[in-house]
Amino acid sequence: MWIASFHPQLPLDLAFRRWPEALQGNLRATVPLAIVESKRVAWVSSCAEEGGITPGMSEAGARTRSANVILVPRDIEAEEKALTEAALWALQFTPEVALRPAGLLLEVTASLKLFGGVAAIIDRLRNGFLELGLTASIAAAPTATAAWWIAQCSDGVMADQDMYTNVVDALPVMLIEPLVPHSETLKAIGCKTIGQFRKLPRNGIVKRFGKAALIDLDRCFGSEPELMAWYEAPERFCQRIELGARVETTELLLQSARRLLMQMVGFLTARFSAVTQFSLLLHHETVRHGKSPTSRIDIKLGAPSRDLEHLTLLMKEHLAKVVLESSVIEMTLSADELEERAAPNTELFPTAASQSEMLGRLIERLTSRLGPDAVTRIAITADHRPEKCTAHMPPLPTKSASSKSGLSGASFPPRPTWLLKTPIPLVTRHNKPFYGAPLRLLIGPERIETGWWDDDVIARDYFVALNESDHLVLWVYRARISADDEEPGWFLHGFFA
Repeated sequence: MWIASFHPQLPLDLAFRRWPEALQGNLRATVPLAIVESKRVAWVSSCAEEGGITPGMSEAGARTRSANVILVPRDIEAEEKALTEAALWALQFTPEVALRPAGLLLEVTASLKLFGGVAAIIDRLRNGFLELGLTASIAAAPTATAAWWIAQCSDGVMADQDMYTNVVDALPVMLIEPLVPHSETLKAIGCKTIGQFRKLPRNGIVKRFGKAALIDLDRCFGSEPELMAWYEAPERFCQRIELGARVETTELLLQSARRLLMQMVGFLTARFSAVTQFSLLLHHETVRHGKSPTSRIDIKLGAPSRDLEHLTLLMKEHLAKVVLESSVIEMTLSADELEERAAPNTELFPTAASQSEMLGRLIERLTSRLGPDAVTRIAITADHRPEKCTAHMPPLPTKSASSKSGLSGASFPPRPTWLLKTPIPLVTRHNKPFYGAPLRLLIGPERIETGWWDDDVIARDYFVALNESDHLVLWVYRARISADDEEPGWFLHGFFA
């Protein structure tokens, strides 16, 4: 099954999408804009069409009809880049994406079950193209040529194996590109549709119109193989986007940033990877001394991800904290750190992996909103003293930090759930520690004697003790050396759950 997306208004879409998304709807309805190629009008907006400007009109004629018309020269390089952006995003549906003039072709047979059928893929494609600022006519058929021809004439047609022949036969014969130079000849013999052209003798078609037209016809109906040059994602993702107007608020930057994120998601899917850190560069307007300052936003994730909505949410949180010193004219998004990751499995019930991912996303949102210093995690440090064996660390540890800790496989004797900030001195009765009742020592002693390197020496024997009257399990110790030369005593240091 093939899906074709044809973008008939691509040059016009590129002219309008340079403006922020919030303004595009109003501009399309009120601005008379026309795309000019070879000094002739080729594409016109709805407002320009209402003013009497039509394709094929000269530049002078267009200005005569409307003094306010905006004439924009066609930028073929920008069109090719826009199609490449769309192809990069479409890679999340299938690795088999081919570029065509003003459109794309996708072979989605292996993806139908994953995405819920042809209709679901077409809906997601259409919504994605709209977010990219592109209008599309989309069709599906069993062959690439048939899908491409149908998309150029009708939108939303899904022709299966049984019906696509009748659909193609009703299409205009001029869709067969090798027949374009012979349009007058075909018109003279009354051949207007592909179905009528198919009824002509094949030998006569080759003699009059050449073999290329017959090959295209056979490819459409599966008699000839269709060879495609598949689009391949780059080795490294770093995309730049130019804004059509000076943007002075971060709210207007999010839509353009999301377009870059959509391309990155397609890149990650094609590379079977997920991003752990990415950065957004905001290129500001050139200042007085010729400098073009750049603001950098680094976004680090707690767990690898390629979820567009999640990445967009993180981007929104970070942009909300940015104060723009000057207007932004360009943006660059780059994926800095990647990890290999297969497609996620569909889960009926939450698993440990899914719950860990939810916790990681919560930490990411809190960090992006409150700042990296406001959210910390408790980590084990290489110190036997209970007061200093843990430390507050950044919530998203780096690979280097986790590899250097060397404590992942360490085992310790029993430790209390609640460790007191300051140990409480205990009285003794009959040479036994007392806390509400005499304590019975269950486990111990565990001798901890260290701290010479920072002049905070401790020398203690720790015990797990039981208060039988209140059924409390305590962590107590006996000080072997007193700091003020007093007699060593017993202290309460924590409670077990």
